[in-house]
Amino acid sequence: MISSPLFLKARAIAFSIIMLTSLLWIVLLSVYVFLEWDNSDATEHPIIAVMLLADTLTIIMLLVLLILPFREWLDAARLLLLMLAHTGVAGVFSFWNPKFRCQWPISTPDSVGVCRLLNLYILVASWVIPVLLIIYASGLAIAIVRSRRNTFPAMDRESILPIMRPRFDGNSRVLSYSHPTEKVHGSPEEQRKHISSLSGRTSSSLTKLPPAFFM
Repeated sequence: MISSPLFLKARAIAFSIIMLTSLLWIVLLSVYVFLEWDNSDATEHPIIAVMLLADTLTIIMLLVLLILPFREWLDAARLLLLMLAHTGVAGVFSFWNPKFRCQWPISTPDSVGVCRLLNLYILVASWVIPVLLIIYASGLAIAIVRSRRNTFPAMDRESILPIMRPRFDGNSRVLSYSHPTEKVHGSPEEQRKHISSLSGRTSSSLTKLPPAFFM
């Protein structure tokens, strides 16, 4: 599991930015609904409602993730759900945007231009949160890969060390080493003598002077 304080601090900052952006977007959409609901296209109404729901869900879900202990799989699953929701809504709005028609009582070039400009602003702003989620998801993936790379070498070194230790089986009175051919049969005293001789040979080989050409 990722336990870097730097990553956890960056995660909290990223979640705070996404939540503030979602809150700001909810306020702007609410103002748009209040002022332009009757003048906008009827096809646009359910898409705007789903946008408000997705942004509200984003704030709640990210706040819950900040309160709960950090888990990689939990962040990945919730982020995938949020990215699918926001990307789907933004994609649907982008597809239907050219087909939206303003329903002003008196259509003038200025009113039509204002309506199209507002729809363009909504189109651009609807992709902001998906981009922020994708950036954080990319950072999470990089952090997971780095943590796995730092963990696997330590596991390999730990798995090699126990091979060098002798194993004693009390029932069969056999002392075995990592090499399959090195087994000592007999009583415990004989096995202890064999260990002493091995340790003596090892210590003598370690204290042996180097050859003359190294001097």
